[in-house]
Amino acid sequence: MLHADPLHLPRLAGGRPMVIVAEGVMDPSPLATPSLEVWMASPRQGVTLLHPAGTRAPDPAAATPLETPPAAAVALIASERLRIAALSRWWEEAAGLPAPPFLLASTGQAALPGLLALVTEALAAARTREAQSAGAVVAGRQEMELSREAMADAARYLAHRPPAAPRLVLSGEAGDGPPITGAFRQPLGTGLAGLAAIAVHLAGTGSGDGLLRVRLIGAEGGRVVGSWAVPASALAPGWLTLDLPTPLGPQKETAVLEVAPEGEGLPGLSRDARWSGPEGEHGVAASAWAGTPGSRYLAPSHWMPEEAGLVLPGDGVPLGLPESAWAAARALEGEAEAVALGEEPPRPVLRAAAKGRAVLLLPHLHLPGLDRLQITLNGGKGAEVAAWVYPLDSVPEDAAELERLSSGSAGTGWRTVPEEGLELTLPLSARLAGRAGLAVALRAGDEPATAEIAGVTASSVRPSAPEPEPAAALPSDSVASVEPPAPSQPSGTEAAPAAPAAAAPPAPTPDPVPAAPVVAVPTPAPGARPEPEVVTPAAPPLPAGLPVMPPPVVTAPPQTELQPAQPQPAVAAAPPPAALPEAPPIALVPRISEALRPTIALSVPMPGQPMAPPIPGAGPAPGPAAPPLSAVPPVAPPAPRAPEPAPAPAQGTASSLFAPQPAGAGAGAPQPVRAVPTNVQPGRAPARFEAVRLHQHLPGPSYRHLDMTVASLAAGPTRWASVRVKLQSKDGEPRLEFRQAAGWPHMFRDWLGRTSDKFGPFLRVSAPELQGFLDTITDERDAAMMQALLAVLPRAVEDACRQAGLSVAETNEWAETAKGLQEESRPAG
Repeated sequence: MLHADPLHLPRLAGGRPMVIVAEGVMDPSPLATPSLEVWMASPRQGVTLLHPAGTRAPDPAAATPLETPPAAAVALIASERLRIAALSRWWEEAAGLPAPPFLLASTGQAALPGLLALVTEALAAARTREAQSAGAVVAGRQEMELSREAMADAARYLAHRPPAAPRLVLSGEAGDGPPITGAFRQPLGTGLAGLAAIAVHLAGTGSGDGLLRVRLIGAEGGRVVGSWAVPASALAPGWLTLDLPTPLGPQKETAVLEVAPEGEGLPGLSRDARWSGPEGEHGVAASAWAGTPGSRYLAPSHWMPEEAGLVLPGDGVPLGLPESAWAAARALEGEAEAVALGEEPPRPVLRAAAKGRAVLLLPHLHLPGLDRLQITLNGGKGAEVAAWVYPLDSVPEDAAELERLSSGSAGTGWRTVPEEGLELTLPLSARLAGRAGLAVALRAGDEPATAEIAGVTASSVRPSAPEPEPAAALPSDSVASVEPPAPSQPSGTEAAPAAPAAAAPPAPTPDPVPAAPVVAVPTPAPGARPEPEVVTPAAPPLPAGLPVMPPPVVTAPPQTELQPAQPQPAVAAAPPPAALPEAPPIALVPRISEALRPTIALSVPMPGQPMAPPIPGAGPAPGPAAPPLSAVPPVAPPAPRAPEPAPAPAQGTASSLFAPQPAGAGAGAPQPVRAVPTNVQPGRAPARFEAVRLHQHLPGPSYRHLDMTVASLAAGPTRWASVRVKLQSKDGEPRLEFRQAAGWPHMFRDWLGRTSDKFGPFLRVSAPELQGFLDTITDERDAAMMQALLAVLPRAVEDACRQAGLSVAETNEWAETAKGLQEESRPAG
């Protein structure tokens, strides 16, 4: 309805008070004041054109329609109501608010009394709103103060409680490769959210006066969230744990570890035994713990509070000194003055007499988080210059103390100035704590010398990724799972891997929530009889030509271990048909009642904690051949297998394990099972889980993986306490990996893997081999577990990506990888 020239739109949106006058009002000029604008409403070709008084109406074809009415209109003035009625209706329809008051006047002079009353009323309303806004601001400040006091009270209350134990979110294991020396920077493999402590593994003992500087940085924002400077005397072989004052908040950034050795006598950092990238390199062995914000408050050792919260500049970006630093400069010897040309800032100039010196001292520089200081000098050809940086408590008072360097000081030594000038560089030690004094000296020869300090800048140095280890490394296909560094295994458990395991980090205590739970079955009370459960015997063999696996291993707990010797109820089984081979005997599996529900124990001890002792009466009786606690129930000796028609290749892949066998091979073997979860209602998901625990995220261009545990996986009435899987992507091909190693729960009743490495047996299945692998599973519970895991894999992967702090694009890539495996698992047709 209302149109205006595009050039007038900024004025209409400026918010200045205005009146709109319809055509027919004679001489509206008396209404115009410096604080009140007059606009004319002129109907043309079915539209109303809005333009300032005294200007021509714009061309309707070139005018722009207004989506909303002007918000600062005070009144509508017309000689007849009909001239402005259509505009009033459009105003209400477009803005949903009543139109401005209407004034009936034939001239501008006649409209002044009514307009004065309206302006006065609008001014009073504006004053009222201003007072209300001021009151709201005061109330907001009071609420902010109350909130601040409440937060301080809550912090004091939480700080007086015993610190809560953080949980392990990233675990590493020190390898036997050459240690990493020098400065480096690498992703930690987890996000910043909730981090409470980190640990790196030292390969030797420190000596001398060096410092090991460690920073924890957010990759996306570049903000330092943690900084430590550890003296060489505090470095010993093993895990060095570095705590944060309190767990971090929900910061959605990737954690980056930066290490910068300073000085001599510092040991190298151990490489991770199982972090292998696409080129075979191994990163630093690191661990991390997380907790709830406010769950603990510490005064961490070696903490550098002056760097926490800083956003460091880019690598080598020079930062100049402020004018206040130059204003405090003074001459300790010789002559120093500031010289300026034109409008440029003054530059200090040093003048030294023959055989004399000139020394300029800047007593206080604030340089937190910066790594080096550069001084550029012009002139002074043939003379010598030098520079020193001092801690604030060791700034020299006169020229005689220039070369008395204390801890944290540094000097360049005397340097001859060439014709083109000279640039001096000084390192900034962590011992300076971000505050230092600077002295620049000029020493003349046989003739007087003059040198200009063209600039003093500070910058930071960003180290690169660690150097690849020079020795040959394992290919990326041999990447194994990363476990928290654990103490030695107690007697009766499996032997440790061949790689030398490092001592556990001595800090954060374990979280009560288990990272990889294992079910430990308590012994029933004497006289109690567990309810037997009948396991359905395997089906007859498949017709010739279809893949058939050897008979499964039947696992049944010995009766003497679960209850006293008592007669067992006979279980009637229907005899098989005459045309079918004899079915294997029925195995009785005791069902655990509600009173004997299994308890949850940690399968992997947290750093510095011993393994949980076995529950009395659980599992088989102790003896020299007793299996580990994770093997519940005990596994009976495997049945003898028929000889295979052809020998299997050594260290075969999944394709060699799950390839179809010739017709007639394995006659009489049970039929493979393709089970699906039971009790699945229409419209419901076939499986569910409670939580996902991320052990490690390893990025890389050609190889990457997510190592995670799916807790409380369930499908219908069947439930698995924990299922750990490593989802890999090798050159774009998705793969699943399972292991029988420390920290991995006992998941499969019938283990089909036939390969192993120094970390133990493993089973790796690629996407093209997934159908064949599922077809070879003969145990119904194993088949149901795989179907349930594949059903929840995309959702579990998304949860793991969120814990790793990945971006939306990376999360979608991992979800598509999981969905690709899900599609491959569906039978054809």
